[in-house]
Amino acid sequence: MDDGSLLDGVMLDSHRYPHFTLEMETGTGKTYVYLRTIYELHQRYGFGKFIIVVPSIAIYEGVVKTFAITRAHFRSLYGNATVNLIQYDGSQLARLRAFAASTFCEVLVMTLDAFNKASNNLYKPSEKLPGERLPYQYLQETRPILILDEPQNMESERANQALRTLKPLLALRYSAT
Repeated sequence: MDDGSLLDGVMLDSHRYPHFTLEMETGTGKTYVYLRTIYELHQRYGFGKFIIVVPSIAIYEGVVKTFAITRAHFRSLYGNATVNLIQYDGSQLARLRAFAASTFCEVLVMTLDAFNKASNNLYKPSEKLPGERLPYQYLQETRPILILDEPQNMESERANQALRTLKPLLALRYSAT
């Protein structure tokens, strides 16, 4: 790409995956619905790796808060199922190994800006993750299900390229109308 070589050597332009769009009225509990979808997909089909991608820090914080508030509710609905939320932090890359290696249902929440350019820590070698794999490769290997919150804010080619680097199984696009 001409916009600063978005993610040279990292991009997987050929990786394709299905997208499913769910549109809801504003204020009807979109975050609750996609968190419940995670529990359902885990319980019914055994899916265990999810990445919630949000367009802003404000939405990121809202997701983290909603997860904390609804955790006991979902545990009661789903037989005390263990679902862990990991908050992505580029300075704590060892969390990615824990996400990938865990046998529990893991949900990683991150902003699009955390991985939409080659200079992001997700694409750099790190002493916190020694070995031959780069941080983003831990995520790729899990073939996560993407939960895209407000996907209309992720329509640029740069955003699409970044999402493809995660090698998702599929994407569920939740937008407010």
